[in-house]
Parts: sequence; structure tokens; C-alpha cells
Amino acid sequence: MNTFSKFLLSAVSCVVTTVVQADTTYSADFTLQDNTLPRLRIEGSPVWTRPDSLPGEWSYGQRIDATVNSRDLLSSTVNPATGALEQTWGQQNHSDNNHRAGGPPFSMGESHANIPGPNDWSHTISTASVALTGLQADVTLTDRYANADAHATWSRDFSLDAHSSFTFSGLATVGITGDSNPLSAATTFDSNDSFASLTLGDLFGRVRTTIGADIWGIGPGLGNIFSYSVGPGGLLALTVTNNSESSLRGTFNAGSYVAVSAPIPEPETWLLLLTGAGIVGVAARKRHASLVRS
Repeated sequence: MNTFSKFLLSAVSCVVTTVVQADTTYSADFTLQDNTLPRLRIEGSPVWTRPDSLPGEWSYGQRIDATVNSRDLLSSTVNPATGALEQTWGQQNHSDNNHRAGGPPFSMGESHANIPGPNDWSHTISTASVALTGLQADVTLTDRYANADAHATWSRDFSLDAHSSFTFSGLATVGITGDSNPLSAATTFDSNDSFASLTLGDLFGRVRTTIGADIWGIGPGLGNIFSYSVGPGGLLALTVTNNSESSLRGTFNAGSYVAVSAPIPEPETWLLLLTGAGIVGVAARKRHASLVRS
């Protein structure tokens, strides 16, 4: 190995050593209360009509999705033709699985997406899943110079009998480990004539879990449709009440989300990165010129 190659290896090692930091894990999960949805009620069926049934019916309109994305801002490669340093973009994985839509809503469903990392494209580990009893979204960064997101979402249509109510509830947990910034948890509630949601997450929007409901074709003056509560440990409960003389149709939904953006590097870090990139580019151009002459 010649002197220039040794210098190149040393410089690149210096850059990598400087920018790589400890792992940081971001997580947002939602688990159904009692690990199950109420049993499906089908009019006239002794099998599915039970005391803990939804006072109405679950329809077959179910939507399930799990998606993860990642982009490592430090991954790059040298174009052999020009010697220019070019960024290598990250990966995306998506799973949209509705194979349980035709059955009773005993579970949230099943859909999984994963980027294993670290690899040539990303230094992140991103996972999202809609499992039998809940939702999960997680991102682990093996360095801080990456963008990544993961989300798992579920929704199901329903009809609610006149003068009845139903509560959709579960345990929401959000957390960040390995980050010097403290996690600030907050809950928000927003409602109008046809929509309500309840969210638990940090103030910066990096991790959050949301449950909600949409009501279709609501009549005027119905009022007091939504109520909610936040219990110990993040137990979220959203109640829909039908005060009308006819069935109320709508959709319950839940989602867990993680979204991480890379911080702006310190000036000295940028200097090291640019120095390393310049050295790599010079080396590639020298090699290209040597090949042309030969």
C-alpha cells in the first residue's frame, strides 16, 4: 500500500469514527384492550350475537397498511467514470395486506414491513406491523445522519344501533431511547360533527400513536357523539354515542407512527465529510486518469 492510499484510508476512517454515534431507538405501539376487538354481531346468528358484541355490525371494509422508509445521508459512492461523489439513496418497504377483510374482526389484521440494516443503502433498522392484537412502528438509527419513518395503520367500517354507544380502546406506548433530548408526552383531542381523534406522542412529532373515528352522513343536531379518556400508562379510549333514531355508520381507525429527521451536522463534522469526499474524489480521478494513459 503506497503512502497516498494509507493517507486515504486514515482520512476516511477518521470521518466514519467522527460521525457514527450510539444507537437511538424510536417506538410507537398500540395494543387493543384485552387483546381483542368485540365479537362480530350478525343479526339472527346465535354464534356471533353475544353480550360483548358491538351494538350494531362490523362491515367488511377493513384497511391495513405497514410502510417503512429510510435514507442514510452519509451513504455515497464514487462514479467510476467521472470520479464524482454521488449519494446512495435508502430503501422503502411497503406491505398492504387485506386478506383478513372478509372475516370477523377478532384481530387488527396482519401486515408487516421491514428494512433490516445496516447495509450498503441504509444505517437504519425500520419496522412496522399490524399484528393480531395491535400496531407497532420502530426505527433504530446506528448513526444520527439518517432520515427514516415507519407507520402501521388499521381501520374498519361499522354501523352503530340507534340509542347505543361503543368504546374503542387500547394501550398506547411511545418512547425514545439513547437520545439526550427528553421525551415530552402530550395528548390532543379534536372533534366536530363527523370526526374525532386522540393522540399520544412527543412534542416534536417523532413518535405518536393515534386512535379515531369518522362518522358518515351525520344528521343535523345530533350532538355529543364523541367522548374520550386517557387512563394510566397511556390507555386511550374513544366512545361514539348514537342518540338518533336510526343506525349511525362510520369507521374506527388506529395508527402508530415514527418519523425521524437527521440533525444538521456541526461545522467541524461537515468539514471532515467534505475533506473525506474530496480525498475519495481525487483518488478516483487519479485512478481513472491512470487507466486512460495505460
